[in-house]
Amino acid sequence: MSAIDPAFAADFTDRYAEYLNPLPEVNSFREFARMVPPKDRAGRQFRGPIQAAISHGQTLDITGTAYALNAARPAGQLEYILDGCDIALRDVIPYSAMLKGRNGASKSGDAAAYWEPLDLVMMTLLRGAEHYNEIACMFGPGSGSTIACDIGEVASFTGGTEWNDGVTVRLTAASWAPGLWNNAGNGGNTSGGMLVDIVVAAGTSVVASGVNVVGVGDPALCEVTFGTAAGGGVAVAAGQRLIPHGWYQKACLGVQGILQNVGTFANINAANNIIWRSRQFNAGGPLTRAKILAMCAKLFANGAKNGLVGFVNAHTFADLAEETNVPTASGGQWFENGAETRVQGATKLTYLSPVGKVEIRLHEYQKQSVSFFLEPENTVRIGASDITFRGADGSEGFFLELPNNAGSEIRVLSQQAPLIRVPYRSAIVTGIVNSNQDAPS
Repeated sequence: MSAIDPAFAADFTDRYAEYLNPLPEVNSFREFARMVPPKDRAGRQFRGPIQAAISHGQTLDITGTAYALNAARPAGQLEYILDGCDIALRDVIPYSAMLKGRNGASKSGDAAAYWEPLDLVMMTLLRGAEHYNEIACMFGPGSGSTIACDIGEVASFTGGTEWNDGVTVRLTAASWAPGLWNNAGNGGNTSGGMLVDIVVAAGTSVVASGVNVVGVGDPALCEVTFGTAAGGGVAVAAGQRLIPHGWYQKACLGVQGILQNVGTFANINAANNIIWRSRQFNAGGPLTRAKILAMCAKLFANGAKNGLVGFVNAHTFADLAEETNVPTASGGQWFENGAETRVQGATKLTYLSPVGKVEIRLHEYQKQSVSFFLEPENTVRIGASDITFRGADGSEGFFLELPNNAGSEIRVLSQQAPLIRVPYRSAIVTGIVNSNQDAPS
């Protein structure tokens, strides 16, 4: 800070830069998986039929007589039954902030506030709701006694031995989803930040609850730093798994869990019904065009014919784009922009395959080693409501006047869950090892 002669200090004003929000926007999975229309939203539950087998009561004959018919072998039909889970977020706004906000707001800093305080709180609540709904849709651990998915797995740790020590944890390269953790920190507000629970490697119990995230440490090493807490500690151990706080046995099953499911989900047992099992592939290295096309060839026999959308990590996308856009000398193509500028690369990738067009999409929250390949028309979100501020009386906001404090509480709520109607026509690719990906040393 520059020094100013006290005789002149009162003559100078403070100037403020424009309000900046550097947090990344989510490339929303919610946008891809549409919410079912209101007429199909859950009352008690969401149900739907699945044709599991065709009729097989056939008879052949060459005698020309009134031959006997073989017995009917009827078609098989299953019914999926699913309900959404509630995701509620809350925040508070002091009356003093409300009053000051009435004196004007401007993001350029030339008014009393950068944001009208109520708008600011609702914006941050909405971003939080998007964060947790996105995690639930993609990586929800489910309601079973064993979690089906997580948001990170411990590889190693430094700066302490227990979860309440302010430890820095390095997650495995396979489970590292940097965009997710970039939105999880407290931004210097020690009472803020995401809370996580620590689950044993087998996924069968929580050993530490409400561990607060400080922020990303060294992203190249897949590091997340956690805060200190009072009370007895629980030892950090390799293999422990992280889920959002309070989600054990209370969450919907996310897309990764659905695609890897081999048991009962939504009333149908995938072990007995092949149409309820997705195809699972291990890339065993970089994901390539050839591997994607080989996967699509296998899905064609399963009835997939209307194209797929693949959700990939940025490193995976970079490898695929580099493979597609090789230099001219190697047989590739330059894209010309004017007489002197030559542009090479890609922001979108589409492959033609046996199942139709395969569109590759980046997702900030996708793990480095995982890609989802989904049929757009068969991937939806069911439940009672998408993210909403609308209260029971129809007003725009769940508002609660705090009885013993000078302020109001604001809430945002959703009630939803992802559903893949025919998992057999979708696929998950694991075991992806990307060029130049982040990795714990």
